[in-house]
Amino acid sequence: MTRPALLRFALLASCLFSTAVPAKEVQLFNDKGFWSAPLQTVANAARAEGISLKISPYANAEQYKTFIQASVASGRTPELFTWWTGASLNTLTATGQLAPLGALWKEMEADGRFQPGVKDLFSVGGQPYAIPLQLSRWVVLYDKRVFARLGLKPPANWAELQTVATRIKAAGQTPFLATTQDGWRGFIWFQELLLRTDPKAYVGLNNGSVAYDSPAVRNVFKIWSEMYAKGWFSDPRSNEEINDFVRGKGVMYLFGEWAVGLLGKAGFPLQELGVFILPNAPGVQQPAIIVEGAPIVVSRKGLANPDVMKTLRFWVSNQGAQTWGKASGNYIGNNKIAAPNAIVSQVNTQLAQTRHTMFLRWWENVPTTLQGEMVAEFNRFMLKPDMRTAQNVMQRMQSLNAAYWSNRKKS
Repeated sequence: MTRPALLRFALLASCLFSTAVPAKEVQLFNDKGFWSAPLQTVANAARAEGISLKISPYANAEQYKTFIQASVASGRTPELFTWWTGASLNTLTATGQLAPLGALWKEMEADGRFQPGVKDLFSVGGQPYAIPLQLSRWVVLYDKRVFARLGLKPPANWAELQTVATRIKAAGQTPFLATTQDGWRGFIWFQELLLRTDPKAYVGLNNGSVAYDSPAVRNVFKIWSEMYAKGWFSDPRSNEEINDFVRGKGVMYLFGEWAVGLLGKAGFPLQELGVFILPNAPGVQQPAIIVEGAPIVVSRKGLANPDVMKTLRFWVSNQGAQTWGKASGNYIGNNKIAAPNAIVSQVNTQLAQTRHTMFLRWWENVPTTLQGEMVAEFNRFMLKPDMRTAQNVMQRMQSLNAAYWSNRKKS
């Protein structure tokens, strides 16, 4: 080879081996259209790290579930997508399509970013199959301005909760905001009242050992209907729950911490937002809190794709978690970064001081085939909250529940 030819070869080789291979686009399928903007903020930050992340939202949860389930059934499971923990995750891992993420969790725990207990929320049979999109504790958000005007303080026990609600109602305002918006919210007060009055029944309800027309459940509906009779709840028909809180249509709002960012975006002054954990009823000692651990999962094909795994590592990195927290107000459990807002910080502090037992949300615990019909029954009660309706609702739910567990025993 002549000298000029050698030089041309060397130049070509230099170009070939010094040019970085561009990252292939990774799609994150999800049903979180309301978080499209903050998710895009994370995607923009990831681009600087050589990651090409496309956010692909679906309009609603039911359409999204159908898309994922059809994809899994056809063997074309997306490489990266959001899902739900509990029964929904159990069902999906049973298909063999999801990749175990034990190696990634080992990295995440080794440097203290995540405490070991967090992993359990995203595990099936002791094996983690997801990382957190968000880790949200279900708490009571409240308007500090109303509490200050009425001389109230966050209730520390069941009796104080009754007093606070009574005082707010007597002052001409509605104590609690609760609606059937989007068709899925009906379980929120049911799960909380059952946990506060009978935590063993809460667990039993979700493994089939406690019936939906049992005394523990009947007691919840009794308390719930009495609260409605006292005028403690807002209009359940509203489809503007977040804006309703901003408008003052409810002073206290039982919801996941992830609502904080939405409230701020809707115009609520977050410095006036307070938080407390709903207290237990008399006789229930162990502090408890309901947790929602929304997961991001990876298919087995995705596990073999370096671009997918690089994207995942960015998401759980300090930079990724901080970017997501600032953009959305969401916490993913990364302890190495500042809490995304004062509410999360206060809950972290309280949980560090008191050993609360974490209970997975009813929505994730209930068998997926029962979710829709069950929550429709809770919504039906909220629209006509008397014990006659409650009796009918309990019978209908137990009929569905008994059939499910009976078929499970036969299979």
